[in-house]
Amino acid sequence: MYFVIRKSIDDQYYFLLKSENGQVVAQSETYLLKSSAEKTIQSIKENVDTGTYVIDSENL
Repeated sequence: MYFVIRKSIDDQYYFLLKSENGQVVAQSETYLLKSSAEKTIQSIKENVDTGTYVIDSENL
C-alpha cells in the first residue's frame, strides 16, 4: 500500500491510501497545510498495530 497527497479544489490537502493495484482504500479529511497531511501519514505509518481489529457496529 502507498499514500498519495493531493490538493483539493479549495486549495486544501488530503491523502489517499491506495492498494498496490491502485484502488483507493481510504481517504483522509482535508488539511489546511500540506505538513499536517504529512504528519498524519507519518503517525499512521508509525502507530498502526498489526493486531488492530475491526468493530462492526451492525453486530453490536
